[in-house]
Amino acid sequence: MKNRLKQLRKQKNLTQNDVAELLSITNQAICLFEKGERTLKQENLQKLADFFEVSVPYLQGELAYDDLMPEGKKLCSDLVGRINDVINDELKYSELSSEENKRAIKLALQSALEYYA
Repeated sequence: MKNRLKQLRKQKNLTQNDVAELLSITNQAICLFEKGERTLKQENLQKLADFFEVSVPYLQGELAYDDLMPEGKKLCSDLVGRINDVINDELKYSELSSEENKRAIKLALQSALEYYA
């Protein structure tokens, strides 16, 4: 499966070495991952996804929003709207700190993306 690391890396004008340093792994590991000849540990995939502000499934080259048919895009839009409604309701009544809320929301969204991807 072709991943999107090379595309994301080039959009930010980064070298393979820059990404390797970010993850504290070898340049060769990044090169092999970009070619689809190696996988990365889940924690490194998550670091990359966070850095590039994308989901892990997107980074791994799984289905992209632009690849969806119009019905799929509508379904995604509806789902995002429902998730936003739930998040807004939770924030109104939550006793968690702002940082705890952010972490909880991020985890919920990542879980939803992985489930529906």
